[in-house]
Amino acid sequence: MPFKIVIVGTGIAGLGAAIALANKGHKVTVVEATSQLQPIGGIILMQANANRVLDSLGVYESLLPICAAKPFGPSTRRYKDGAFLINRTAEIHEKDYGYPLWPFHRADLQQALYVAAKKRGVTFRLGCLVVALDEDDHTSAVVVKSGDRMEADVIVGADGIKSTVRKSIDPNSSCVRDSAMDITRILIPEATVKSDPETSIFMAEISMWVGPSTTLAVMPVRRGDEWFLGLDCCHIRDETSEDGVSRKQNMEQFKGYFKDFDPVIQKLLAYVNEAYVWRLIETMPASWVSKSGRVVLIGDAAHAALPWTGQGGGMALEDAVTLAECLERAEISNLPEALKAFQEIREPRCKLVQEWAAIKGKRATIPDGPEQEQRDKNLKLFNAWVKAKPWDRFHVDELPELETFEFETPDWMSGHNAVDFAHRELDNRFGARH
Repeated sequence: MPFKIVIVGTGIAGLGAAIALANKGHKVTVVEATSQLQPIGGIILMQANANRVLDSLGVYESLLPICAAKPFGPSTRRYKDGAFLINRTAEIHEKDYGYPLWPFHRADLQQALYVAAKKRGVTFRLGCLVVALDEDDHTSAVVVKSGDRMEADVIVGADGIKSTVRKSIDPNSSCVRDSAMDITRILIPEATVKSDPETSIFMAEISMWVGPSTTLAVMPVRRGDEWFLGLDCCHIRDETSEDGVSRKQNMEQFKGYFKDFDPVIQKLLAYVNEAYVWRLIETMPASWVSKSGRVVLIGDAAHAALPWTGQGGGMALEDAVTLAECLERAEISNLPEALKAFQEIREPRCKLVQEWAAIKGKRATIPDGPEQEQRDKNLKLFNAWVKAKPWDRFHVDELPELETFEFETPDWMSGHNAVDFAHRELDNRFGARH
């Protein structure tokens, strides 16, 4: 049955959920604290599992004009000399998993999703800061700063790492884990990058450079009508960053973190006079669902992960379509069961992505020495493994044990079909649909 749904937040999770739920016929209102859309962060990578979701939502084709045209990679390179540790092409990803690997600027992706949601009749209330949730045995509502109270059958907390909705479900501060690392995000205009032949190659490459306590991801992205080279630079925590917000980076201090990187990276960073830094945080509340069973968390509010799997946006979009499938099986009387099923379906996968991202980050940032040398040998072996063992096309319903991972296990991530998996899981719980 159609529900009245209020979504808090206009990030990828919130907008994806708005589209998925509107597609199912629900009456959806999205509440956002800022007076206009404000994307958090810069570059974002959409792997095949995410693009499969975008296709199921009916927005995939509209994104074609704003994605980079099959850049080389993703590759992994050593920080000192740029030597390739993993060297592959984007075509392999698309051939194996059926959808391409796309880099975007978050603002353009967010705008495209916003337009798609508006076309589907979603109502947006911008400039409405949610200050509290009001729940009892019969009603649920969000209360905004103006004092307005918005009732709903279901409230979706898609309000990110600093989620107000999460605090109403799990006020325990221990559900937020600080990595003690920061990420500095940079955009360099295409013309600047192409002004030097040595740096111009980066406009056709997705790569991650790995070094002691640092990584640097590089990819071309479109922002509006212009192209840029996006850099996501992870490094140790410093006094510049602040909890929950971005801050202008101390550029002299920041560049010092990467002073031992290959000269071509030094050239890139020499182009940069300004950047912004964020703290890298994970979220892991014990419950994603309120005691009433009518409020649910999705995206970073529920399971923010570190960036080293490139799956934050993918997990948010998978949440969106899975939630829509769960609510399609629900009536008012069994909403708690439907939202419980949503967490049970999504949480194991999201936790595994979190754990794998943390492990990949630790491996990428180990200091030079015997452990690093062994890591590099193993990564180089992966190049042969990719060619020898392509995905067998069987969906990985049973998640692998973390202890069995070697260095790359993309099949269960990039090969995932969130909608089909949700159908199978819901059939097991509630019986097959008629």
